[in-house]
Amino acid sequence: MSENRFREEKVRNFYYLLAYAFEYKNISFEKKEIFGTEKFYNISDLFSVVIYECMKRIMQKGLYGEYINVVEKTQFIKGRIDVKNTIYHNTLKNQRKVICNYDEYTTNNLFNQIIKTTIKYLLKTDIVNDNRINLKKIYNNMENIDIISDWKNIRWDTIKFNRLNDRYEFIINICKFVLNNLIINKEIKSEKIEMIDDESQTYHQLFEKFIRNYLRLYYQKYRKNKILDLTIKSENMKWNIDEDKKSVNESYIPNMHTDITIERKEIGEKIPTKVKIIDAKFYSNVLTSKGFNGYKKDNINRDNLYQIYSYVSNKKYKLEREIEKRNINKEADVSGMLLYAQTKEIKFYDFEIDVYMMKNRIQVKTIDFTKKFGDPYNPEEGTIVWQIQKLAEEILEELK
Repeated sequence: MSENRFREEKVRNFYYLLAYAFEYKNISFEKKEIFGTEKFYNISDLFSVVIYECMKRIMQKGLYGEYINVVEKTQFIKGRIDVKNTIYHNTLKNQRKVICNYDEYTTNNLFNQIIKTTIKYLLKTDIVNDNRINLKKIYNNMENIDIISDWKNIRWDTIKFNRLNDRYEFIINICKFVLNNLIINKEIKSEKIEMIDDESQTYHQLFEKFIRNYLRLYYQKYRKNKILDLTIKSENMKWNIDEDKKSVNESYIPNMHTDITIERKEIGEKIPTKVKIIDAKFYSNVLTSKGFNGYKKDNINRDNLYQIYSYVSNKKYKLEREIEKRNINKEADVSGMLLYAQTKEIKFYDFEIDVYMMKNRIQVKTIDFTKKFGDPYNPEEGTIVWQIQKLAEEILEELK
């Protein structure tokens, strides 16, 4: 595969990762339907194309507008006259105006301001000319929308979606990702803005959401025979501390948070007896080369291994106590998996780890993101969806 072709495929796959991570409802698997004839070879191009395509659809129906309350001094009555403030400021006698309070419909709201602000910064990045022209068209069509100068302090947690603006949910999440994680804002106007493309925690979170949402869709939608008795979630867990040896400083012990917990209950059971915990990792290099006295050996990251083992052992201990309490004639079966995304087209280590540690099954697997994504309804061998669906079937077999 040529370098340019590989870069294009990698960025295209990242689009799918974003689409599944943010639960985009209009995922299409035909290149022309998603991207038209635009070219993109880096992360800046990817986001410029995605935002352009989303905004084209949004603008066909019109920008989302809201009613805002306006207080205005005017010679013409609009809405309700604010008698108290008109008298207090004496505007009727001095200026022959009254203070009115009314609602005005406007598209200059936070949703559209976030999008325009993101486009502004993307236009200063290194994107190909066709994508720049397309983004500029969208930008110019938003001339009545304000730019958010203090975008670093946007209160994302206050943004709420409803049936009137839910078509904005995907693009707002994309803008949040771009502004919070990928943009380095340079104060000097002559300098270009850079896009960070590193291995930050954000990439791990995206990969985790992608795998979790894809597995959920596969079991409930893509698979010919739907599986509805599986629960797929992320889970907060506390450490299993012995009741008789609790410490006053217990509150300082952090909770554990699983990326993906897959549970299956047998008919009539109130608690699951079979559980699979997956910890998703997004690294350029899956193996580390660290050793003592100058001796180096390729290993799985030991912290990752400790982490998944802790999740499994604590979950198993908790289930065993529940089973014992409910007097169920079953054993707790909990296993763990480290799932890595391979992001480089190199000769990769052909390994698959499957071991038992203190009677707990621990696996290590990879998803090769240098391959084509593929169609989830008709997966070709070797594609990303084929790899994930194969993994999903193995998990299903284990949880039977």
